[in-house]
Amino acid sequence: MKKHVTVYKKVGETPLQALEIFRKLWPELANLPLTYAGRLDPMAEGKLLILIGDECKKRTQYDGLDKEYEFEVLFGFKSDTGDVLGLAKLCGDVNVFSEKELKTAAEFFLGEQVLPYPAFSSKTVDGKPLFHHAIENNLDDIEIPTATVHVYQMRFCGTRSVSGRELVDDILEKIELLKVDTLDSRTGSGFRKEEICTRWRSCKIEDSGQYTIARFKTTVSSGTYIRILAPLIAEKLRNYGLAYSIRRTKIGRYISVSKRFGFWRRKI
Repeated sequence: MKKHVTVYKKVGETPLQALEIFRKLWPELANLPLTYAGRLDPMAEGKLLILIGDECKKRTQYDGLDKEYEFEVLFGFKSDTGDVLGLAKLCGDVNVFSEKELKTAAEFFLGEQVLPYPAFSSKTVDGKPLFHHAIENNLDDIEIPTATVHVYQMRFCGTRSVSGRELVDDILEKIELLKVDTLDSRTGSGFRKEEICTRWRSCKIEDSGQYTIARFKTTVSSGTYIRILAPLIAEKLRNYGLAYSIRRTKIGRYISVSKRFGFWRRKI
């Protein structure tokens, strides 16, 4: 029996949903404990490491693995989550940046960084997750904790331009993939899905307008939130931005997990 396996979490799934789908496809795991090491946000996709059986007891060790991501930054917008699954706002004109400016902005974040936790995260403050404080609108009453992380590599990989119509359609399509239980009354369980979709529709985005998306690739230590880095890159360019897409491509030494331990990806 394998100790761990890497699955591909799709956009719109929570890590727990990806884990349960994996369990259902492998009946021999029905009575074994499973857990995942290292979170992936609902709008992120990519490799998710699942621990099997007694290996679940070692989750803390696996949580500390370095990660590699490919991500995109949408300029000219901001949201309260740092990605598209947040209450978004169009923040003026979108500047056209040179390749040199984008490379310089990316390289600025190399090395040790002290970054705040996202307001919408599970980090506990005063006995409850930060996202509870955010939803209850009392972030001004607490101190947002920070984490010391390390950015080993940050590389600019190019830009693309999308029309306003394409932008909104793509974002709404992503958010619609998010499956929520309408009977779940726990705080934050619905991810504010309808409210967020309504906000994107009302952002006064011009159908024929052109919006810039920049691509980056980074290797970071455990605990680094890409949806914190994305707005900071835009800020370095004296603009606003958010994480448009996030894909985890490597988890620590499990770069070759598909060959050594087995790599499972659900067919579409």
